[in-house]
Amino acid sequence: TPATPATPATPATSIKRRIVTFDVDGTLVRSVGSDANKLHKEAFASGLAVLGIDDPRGIDVIEHHGSTDGLILVRTAHYHGLPPEVALEKLPEMQEAMVKYFHNHRERAAVGIEVLPGVESLLSALSELDDVYVGLCTGNLEEIAWMKMEALGLVRFFDEPLFGGFGNMYCSGELDVDKSYLDRAKLIEIAAQRVSASTGQDVGSFRRQVHVGDAPHDMNAAIEAGVCALGTLTGIFNEQDLRRRAPSQANVRVGHPPPLRIVDNLSVDGVLDTILSF
Repeated sequence: TPATPATPATPATSIKRRIVTFDVDGTLVRSVGSDANKLHKEAFASGLAVLGIDDPRGIDVIEHHGSTDGLILVRTAHYHGLPPEVALEKLPEMQEAMVKYFHNHRERAAVGIEVLPGVESLLSALSELDDVYVGLCTGNLEEIAWMKMEALGLVRFFDEPLFGGFGNMYCSGELDVDKSYLDRAKLIEIAAQRVSASTGQDVGSFRRQVHVGDAPHDMNAAIEAGVCALGTLTGIFNEQDLRRRAPSQANVRVGHPPPLRIVDNLSVDGVLDTILSF
């Protein structure tokens, strides 16, 4: 699906040379309690209903950790016997249904999720730096991601106009879970393009781009996109998982891979320095 057009270019008030993007689920926030991430899962059910799918198991019939919302919809539809091309044709309609459902129940956006330790102070520190653009790069649909950030009080730390790469901006329809990082890599590239479009700065003018995430697909996506990767052990994956390269990426940029570093969480001392040291 085509990427959402970026915000029209406006004159940059200052020249910034770094872009830092964050994944959302497992990186900035975590699911908690019996209603873990419940509204998002309900929104998926609303999207799948467009195809006539009504399964109480929802998206949990497939492996979806680290995948984009678009790929999750396509793969869940495939599980129920629908070919990818059918799901891709209906994808805009399914995504629209998800956003509408989430928006209509946005008063529950923060139910079953909470901000991870250290996130607020780290985002606050980054937002005060004159040299850094701070945005999101997540498999969440754009409007859903920002509604989560607003509900949790985090949206104020991100640069205006809000930017990032989101699950509604690109979907290959790839069924191979091991290749999910390729869609995420496109989103990392889109995030930089949107900063460029909204500020008038050329993409090549940025000295460094860093992506922060908790899943192997985040790490592999960053490497595929040629940007620095910071892994945080706040999701379901361990350090070995985050350092493991995808099979299809074995020969990517051999000899000159972008840096990859791992931290236990985003509250540990020195995380800000680590991000700025890439």
